Amino acid sequence: MRTPNFIHAKKFRYGSVSVALTIVVVAAVILFNAIFTALARKNLWYIDMTPEPRFTLSDEAKTYLGTMDQTKEVVVQFCDSKEVWESNTTQREVLKSVEDMAKAYSNIRIEYVDIYANPRAVEGYSERTGKAINTQSVVIKSGTELRVHALKEFFTFDSTQQTITGYNGEQILVSAVLAVTQAESPLLCVTTGHGEEDMFNTDNAVLLLMEQIGFKIQFVDLAHENIPDDCRLLLIYGPTVDFLERSASSDISEIDKLEAYLARGRSMMVFFNDHTPKLPNLEQFLGEWGIAIARKSDEIYQVQDTDNSLTTDGRTNVATYSVGGTGADITAQLRASKDPKTVVFPNTTALKFADLYTVEYVQYDDAYNFARYNSGAVDRLCYKVFESSTSATARAGGLVVNKEDDERYNYMLLACQTVNDFENNRTRRSFILASASTAFAGAGAVDSRYGNRTVLAYACNTMGSLSVPVSLDCKYYASTDIVNMTVKAARQYTIVLALLPALTALTVGVVVMVRRKYA
Repeated sequence: MRTPNFIHAKKFRYGSVSVALTIVVVAAVILFNAIFTALARKNLWYIDMTPEPRFTLSDEAKTYLGTMDQTKEVVVQFCDSKEVWESNTTQREVLKSVEDMAKAYSNIRIEYVDIYANPRAVEGYSERTGKAINTQSVVIKSGTELRVHALKEFFTFDSTQQTITGYNGEQILVSAVLAVTQAESPLLCVTTGHGEEDMFNTDNAVLLLMEQIGFKIQFVDLAHENIPDDCRLLLIYGPTVDFLERSASSDISEIDKLEAYLARGRSMMVFFNDHTPKLPNLEQFLGEWGIAIARKSDEIYQVQDTDNSLTTDGRTNVATYSVGGTGADITAQLRASKDPKTVVFPNTTALKFADLYTVEYVQYDDAYNFARYNSGAVDRLCYKVFESSTSATARAGGLVVNKEDDERYNYMLLACQTVNDFENNRTRRSFILASASTAFAGAGAVDSRYGNRTVLAYACNTMGSLSVPVSLDCKYYASTDIVNMTVKAARQYTIVLALLPALTALTVGVVVMVRRKYA
């Protein structure tokens, strides 16, 4: 009897074929995965399954980018290697946005610079922008124009400033690209020397916001300097010391400089709060534009609205949109949305129409009142932008201010001057936007879940200070677990995800083998 040859046995042959087929399939899967991964990286193939969606360039961002001058090359420099930016979760999110932009627009190009090996690549950037350059910096440049942003600027944080709550990269990147490709980036001048709130802090929220929406920033001390001719917007933020007026002891008049600046058809923003001291010169100047700070016996109003506040003390007040006049033009797009964003005025005082002005009433479907002053060829109007609810109350010097039941306090006013130059057949318009709250533009309030940042962006547009105001929503994380995942947790997930398919295949194989054996 012939001894069976194990190698030629049917089971061995079938088993060998099965093993070989398995090896071929596994090798093919690995090869396919490697090829597909390479192509996906090169061509940006992905499916964004986040509910926001967070990793996809939004249609709104594309609309803004479509307005840029695409004949100008834009270079986005990442100040470290590509591998580093790809390996870090937060850095990769910024990189992904820029890759989407570069794929959609041929004039946008990406560069990676090792700033330790090649420091000359970013030489002078810090001096020109006032920002520190490190390996987590992103530089956006076109020609001689550039913007520098730190990694943390692309994200929003909770109150502890430790936990990331959202991604604000689209706002930062789109604003920077539009700013560097404009023929002339508009200049924002910020007054100093009047006790203004912390204006030299690089993390100052209002200055970061103004830079994000497209301005170049320059400080100006009006006691010693003139306002530059190319200044498009002047910012007075939380003054506690009065502006100088010409007197017997001094020929310097900062008020004259403000008047001359606005006479050129320029714009100004001024922010107060419920602790602003009496500023006679500045307040008289603003009164001539129809804007007055609400005071009683020189004591400033402190407005509280417990029924319409985000905090239990009634001091983070939710504003009511005004619906008529030029002031309402600022908020028209916000109000047109299906669910208009909440606009907040924390620690607010109140503004009112100046006594010099005549209050007029407009009766349309959306009735409103405004204030007017006319003198020859000069016509000045003052409009409401935001008001309190009727439930708001005010105190002055600790005493309750009496008011009518349906009375509202003004949180923001817009003054507009129209000068008709009949000789040259020209009309010049100037604007002053006044806010009763400095915190309206503070770190918490300009969080894009509120409407405050959009209001400021579109106010710049209404006043003609900025040709392309950018206001893109932050993409908030439903959960920050992945963003803040530790290395240990990542390793555990990797092990589980690697073993799960293998264990599943092994279990299925054992079940099939047992069933065949006993079939």
